[in-house]
Formats: sequence, C-alpha cells, structure tokens
Amino acid sequence: MASATFHGPRRLNHYAYATNNMTKTHEFWTKVMRCKFLGAQRQGGEPDKYRGVTLGSFLHCFYGLADGSAVAVFELDKEFEKKDDGIPAFTKHLALSVDRREDLKNWIDHIESCGLPIMGEIDHDGLWYSIYVTDPNGQIVELTWQSREFNENDAKEGLKVMRQWKEDKAASTSK
Repeated sequence: MASATFHGPRRLNHYAYATNNMTKTHEFWTKVMRCKFLGAQRQGGEPDKYRGVTLGSFLHCFYGLADGSAVAVFELDKEFEKKDDGIPAFTKHLALSVDRREDLKNWIDHIESCGLPIMGEIDHDGLWYSIYVTDPNGQIVELTWQSREFNENDAKEGLKVMRQWKEDKAASTSK
C-alpha cells in the first residue's frame, strides 16, 4: 500500500527517441539546442530481462537540460524506416521551457543562425508562447515560455472542457 506522502513523479528524467544519424543529432542537441553532452552507453546482444528477447546493439546518448533532466537518443545497429503511424505530427513534439518570453527571440536568432527554419512565435491562449524547430530526424522541438502557473481554476475548467469534449465527440460519432 502506498504511503500518505506518495506523490506522482517529481520531474522528467529523460525523453528518448531514435535516430539513423547520431552525428547530425549530436550536433543538433549540442550546437543548436546548446545542451550539455552528458554521456553515452553502448549496449546490445544481451537478452531483454522483461521480454526474454535478444536486443540488437545500440548507442544511447544523453543531452542535459538545465533542470537536470535529459533528452536521450538511440542509434540502432540497423537502419530503420520511419513510418507514418497515422497520428498527426503536431501531437508528437517535445516541449522545453525557457525562463522569459524575451528568450524566445534569442532562440529564434540563434536557431536561424544555425541555418534551420523556425515556426512561430505562436500564442497559445496567452498561457504559452512557443517557437518550433525540427531536428534532423523529424522530431519537433518546441521552446515555450509559460506566462503563469496552472491553478485550481484551470483544473476545474479543464475538467469541464474534457467532459464537453467527450459529449461532443460521442454525439458526432453517433450520427
């Protein structure tokens, strides 16, 4: 039984995805995104202790964020073909916080100086202001400034929005 002081996770440890080109990905995360390279692990050939299958070899590299969390990237021993899973690309992005709205302008200037296109600045209902860049693997990275913390009213209103969404979606699919 969980103790009364048990809470949800305290922060993100790392977010992981795969690349076919670690050299370009390393350059993106260290030069474009200015993340510290934390280290790498090389593994493979050993059985997965949970599923019992033998994993292929892979390289796993870690890039540090200011809060101590990381972005982790796998390069597999065999090339893979990225396939469309039918889920819109905009829903699969990594959002990283900046400290001030003015920082977004600095990021725009820096990323454009690296020769990469930027999408944004986009105002998300006055709560977030965001810019977007795509890494060499097609991973969308959002840099965002949040204008205020979420509060109890946001949670209360959010539950109403969720209920209404569910009702509207059910009504539209039953027609």
